[in-house]
Amino acid sequence: MKNFIPVGEFVFIPEILYFKPAFLQQENNMFHFKCFAFICILGLLVGCASYPKELSDHKLIPGGEYSGKANNYRPKEIKYQKLPDNVQYVLANDDIVIEAYNKLKADLATDDAIIQFEKALLIMPGAWARIDEVKQTGAFNKRTRTYGVGIGNETIKLRYAVPKTKKSSMNAWNVIKHEIRRPAYYTAEPGSEEANALGEISIRSINAEEMSTIVWFNPFKIVEPTFVVNDKYLIEFDNDGNIDVIDYLPYYLQYNDKVKAYFEEYEKRKLEYEQFQQK
Repeated sequence: MKNFIPVGEFVFIPEILYFKPAFLQQENNMFHFKCFAFICILGLLVGCASYPKELSDHKLIPGGEYSGKANNYRPKEIKYQKLPDNVQYVLANDDIVIEAYNKLKADLATDDAIIQFEKALLIMPGAWARIDEVKQTGAFNKRTRTYGVGIGNETIKLRYAVPKTKKSSMNAWNVIKHEIRRPAYYTAEPGSEEANALGEISIRSINAEEMSTIVWFNPFKIVEPTFVVNDKYLIEFDNDGNIDVIDYLPYYLQYNDKVKAYFEEYEKRKLEYEQFQQK
């Protein structure tokens, strides 16, 4: 990647990416069927000079694709799950995953800061939309950019953010952490008993349904350690125990019907092409 612009201790690259599935063209009265997602990287906002997340190539992969090695000797709630179609998933050593799990659990059990931010934090579109919804976008210093996701002939613009400094990353995490620990923190009257009431916290691995929901909207492969908190927040760590990606899964449910319709059309055209080839 080129054109790195330093931002404090982090690195900023001016734009992010354009990702568009496309699948059908007609040439010389013959259908040449293609169904793929391609990413044109015009720039990606990342932390440190070498960002650790692996970009997905968004292939159509029946049964998904694992890389990396792990034995899945983990507590039941954080065992990695069977992959759905098209998902690329990078396993991490069980010890690394368990250590990150314990760190996250300890951090969410207290208002004190257990987790420190030594590298860049990427706030994905779902999390950024949630931060905007609870009117906390001014709580930390950041840069924001958009990228486009193509579904058929429609392009959906998604906005993400990267805090500029370690302190900004901590402030951004605290916005999320407040809602995880106190579910009514942003909806009840400020300072009220309801707003400050602690809720139950669940931490588990990402499941197949959630992977299928985000696969076409996330430029990265799913890279462990990865956890889902309270069935809403996707929290990813790097191998050094730093949180480097936060997302909010319910945000993407609004696009499910469009993605479903797209792939139904894909299957229909594929069948038509196969039948044409047999003639």
